[in-house]
Amino acid sequence: MLWANEIQSMIEAMADPSQLGVSRFRDVRVHDRFGTLLTLLVAAFMLNGFIEQRWARVVLAGIEIALLVVVYFSTRIDGTTRNRLIFPFILLLGVSIGSLLLYEGAGTDTVLGAASVASVLIYAVILYLVVRRVMSEKGVNLETILGALCIYFLLGLMFSTVFHALDVFSSTPIFGDPIARPDYSYFSFVTLTTLGYGDISPVSDLARRVAVIEAMCGQVFLATVIARMVSLYGAKDLAEQIEHAEQGEHAEQGEQTSTEEA
Repeated sequence: MLWANEIQSMIEAMADPSQLGVSRFRDVRVHDRFGTLLTLLVAAFMLNGFIEQRWARVVLAGIEIALLVVVYFSTRIDGTTRNRLIFPFILLLGVSIGSLLLYEGAGTDTVLGAASVASVLIYAVILYLVVRRVMSEKGVNLETILGALCIYFLLGLMFSTVFHALDVFSSTPIFGDPIARPDYSYFSFVTLTTLGYGDISPVSDLARRVAVIEAMCGQVFLATVIARMVSLYGAKDLAEQIEHAEQGEHAEQGEQTSTEEA
């Protein structure tokens, strides 16, 4: 069983004195947990609707911590890369949590913008690791599909924090009139899915260009990730058909040989 093999590998790594410390788990891989990651991303998306309330901001900060932990241990990155990511992960978590605490104390827009920038970096790192993992798959299964959904949600959440940071640090509102915090995620996913603008539209040149980039990312997602999954599924189906055909030919040859011998 796979879990038994992993436990055995962990025991062997821990038993080797030369592998003590963080490096003892270098060769130990954990199965992908894109289902857990997707659940956290959906929860983060829903919490954005209540982000103006303190409890939602606290829970969202906890979700960001959980996202980093889940990705760190469940995307099958090699031990060397994992060790290199420890410090950046801790730094991002520290900035995100510190900004949240400062905002709750001071309540300034600058601190809130810094928290959004930290969230952008967190989502960007997670997005990179998930994309690399999904694109390295040789076949299509449930985890691959969940991973593709995670990529889409990560894009929308990352750009929503980008728009919020731009609005905070801009001298004038990038949407013409000030909007509520939940509207940033709404606008981001409308842009990503290219549904078309209605009640909220970017006014500043920078916001428009960022919106174009997000829309292009949504199209590239369809043209690369989804197209690759379709091609992998087709290749798997073709390989199974060839295998069945070869098995049928071998069976027929065996029957002919038995008839001739008789």
